[in-house]
Amino acid sequence: MALALGVWAAWPIYRTPWLWLVAGVALVLGAGIAWLRDRLRLGPIVLAAVTLAAFALTVVPVAVPEAMPPARGGGGLLRGLLDGLAAVALGWKQLLTLTLPVGTYRTVLVPAYVVFLLTALLTGILARRSARAATLAAVPLLAPVAFGTVFGASQLSAPLHIGALTVAAPREIGLWLAAAAVAAVWVAFVSGEERRAALKLGRAAGSVARGRSGASRVLVGAGIVVVALVAGTALAPVLDAGARAVPRDRIDPEIVVRERPSPLAAYRSSKRDAALDAPLFSVSSTGALPERLRLAVLDAYDGVDFHISDDAAGRFTRFPSGDRIVDPERVTVRIDEGYSDIWAPAAPLGSPPVFTGTRADELADAFYVNRETGGAIAVPRAAASGSGSAAGSGSAAAGTASGATDRAIGLAAGDGYSADMQTAPDPAIDRLGEPGAPSFDVDTAPELGAWIERQHQPGGAEGLAELIDRLRQRGYLSHSMSGGEGERLWLDRLSERYGTQFEPSAGGHSLARIESLFEQLNAQQLAAGESATSAQLVAGVGDDEQFATAAALIARALGYDARVVVGVRLGGEDQGVDGVPACSGECAGEHLAAWIEARGDRGEWVPLDVTPQVEQRPERLEQGEQLPEFPTTPEERDAREADPPVGLGEQGDGDDPDAPVPGASALWPVLRAAGLSLAALALLAAPFLFLPLAKRVRARRRRSERVPELRALGAWEEMVDRARDAGVPVPGNAARSEIAAVLGTAPALWAAAQVDRAVFSPRGIDPGTVDQLWRAADADRDERAVGMSAMARLRAAYSLRSYGIGVGRRGRPHPGGERA
Repeated sequence: MALALGVWAAWPIYRTPWLWLVAGVALVLGAGIAWLRDRLRLGPIVLAAVTLAAFALTVVPVAVPEAMPPARGGGGLLRGLLDGLAAVALGWKQLLTLTLPVGTYRTVLVPAYVVFLLTALLTGILARRSARAATLAAVPLLAPVAFGTVFGASQLSAPLHIGALTVAAPREIGLWLAAAAVAAVWVAFVSGEERRAALKLGRAAGSVARGRSGASRVLVGAGIVVVALVAGTALAPVLDAGARAVPRDRIDPEIVVRERPSPLAAYRSSKRDAALDAPLFSVSSTGALPERLRLAVLDAYDGVDFHISDDAAGRFTRFPSGDRIVDPERVTVRIDEGYSDIWAPAAPLGSPPVFTGTRADELADAFYVNRETGGAIAVPRAAASGSGSAAGSGSAAAGTASGATDRAIGLAAGDGYSADMQTAPDPAIDRLGEPGAPSFDVDTAPELGAWIERQHQPGGAEGLAELIDRLRQRGYLSHSMSGGEGERLWLDRLSERYGTQFEPSAGGHSLARIESLFEQLNAQQLAAGESATSAQLVAGVGDDEQFATAAALIARALGYDARVVVGVRLGGEDQGVDGVPACSGECAGEHLAAWIEARGDRGEWVPLDVTPQVEQRPERLEQGEQLPEFPTTPEERDAREADPPVGLGEQGDGDDPDAPVPGASALWPVLRAAGLSLAALALLAAPFLFLPLAKRVRARRRRSERVPELRALGAWEEMVDRARDAGVPVPGNAARSEIAAVLGTAPALWAAAQVDRAVFSPRGIDPGTVDQLWRAADADRDERAVGMSAMARLRAAYSLRSYGIGVGRRGRPHPGGERA
């Protein structure tokens, strides 16, 4: 009954009949393992191993059905098994990031399978114990309903109207009342089990009193259900269906950022006619304006697009207080109809923004800043973002579909904020400093590498500036592939002002597209020769999307850190560049630009413009081709192409060396059976190898931390975790010196003092001492292992205490560890 309620609760998440199969298999498997434990008197470690083995054997056909043949072929079984095992830890997060319903997509059924299986197993184990322990089985009976409630959608079921009474969220209330009723009936049933057994044996003395006691327990259980029903019915009308919050609505902002398309990839859409004049936002200030407002800072390039990485540039945190900035001014930004996205236009912030509008409180609670890049985002819950945002204009920053009326998942028309922002001028190129080691291998982009080599420039800041200047002067601005309807307004304006003519240009900024750009430049330079004029070298066609990527790769090839920024320049047309003007008050799609920021050994990011010139049209120069002096013609014009005769080869009449050797086919069944047997043994051994391997990976991760202080803390944590697994009663909230006294070894006492010094000393800790700490952790483990039997060491290897899970026999362990 509990699993049936769990399926009902999780139905909005999955909406597939396969969920009933998952629940059924979990019921049979969990109850079977519980019966086997009681029958064979299995210990905790053996029980866990049996459960893991059963889960590993069934997870693919039950919870990863897409990996089963013939859907994926035989090769999908192994991958399905690996994905299914990984989903035990990672599937919960994946379930929160997908749009409902998820069906049987990949491994999304694994969390439900784990919950259902553990519910059946724990209920079966507790039910076979004494009456007092059996009552605790009511707790896991609630787990399936809790899973469906916590991981479900934030939208509640429609209110139920019964006359003048309105019941909010009737489905959710009914689920929990049913789960409470099942738990109450179970408690009442097992509470009277001993009495029923006594009556059956004829020992019914005092049966009247006991009968009254049993009846009272039933009445109490029924009273609990009635009180829950009355309370739920009475409180339901005052519940706000829109106020329910689940983990799906409170996931990390990094997840939202990674789900958004690259703003650079959508840059070209802001130059279409419908978006060119669409107002994105307006900017005002109490004094001077910042020179630039940044929307997105993109630091990672995978050969397909520039995006935000998973490293420091991808970590967005709350912004409770501002940073120290130069020349602060109070700047106000108001979002207009053409913008709807998570990226908040901002310069370096000196104070948290103060939001205005109907969603001010919600936006303030959903504002995050990346301390590494200065980028800012606003990620309020989509379900509570109001009645909907204005139609997206298709701008690059907005990334919304033109003409759509969707709920805003970020900033939208009507939102606004003010904050102290930096208005100091951009740092000059001489602030760049010297480069380091190249972070981009030009062997992966030979055309780009060849172009850099042909320019004969030094590798410092002046060389980088000259290379980017030549790139811009030899490029030509074009935002589209055709000059057709809806894509000509930008060209008409540039043509009127600069005489710009149309040149087709492909979108995208993949490595292949950038190589095509440099191929044009190289071919033109080779054809023009050494004495070519600047106008004759113009050949590369594109816009900020391609040229920002090309400039960033050039900087990385020279040894500078480089990233791409999408934003706007402020200060009027005089502050912009030819082809992409700056905005002074209202910013539209026409003003959206991309540039790069480079950093050398001085640690300061220097912005560099990359927009190509708009006046000199490319003049294609082709090296002359000469026809052959004596062309040849085939003797037989009517000769037809024919396949060689079947069965004839180049070997002649000799024996075929590839012919199968007699008797080799007889060995294949034996080899196949042996291989399958070894694979089955490896599959059965996987659960036993998982926990020691996980501990080894944890230790390696701690030992490989780059920061010495973190490696020192890792050595201490590894020492304490090993002691916990060995059975040492480590106190939970105690100082390191107190924990070292409990561990009782000389390496532990020394390590506690060193780690405290590393954490609290302003000088930190040197790498040599960190290595000694790790040797001390090994010495502590070896010293404790001397007093442990082989069985005790085995139990320590499979102990889960270091993961916060207490298993095994209870009791006060020996200070040196468990003894057999």
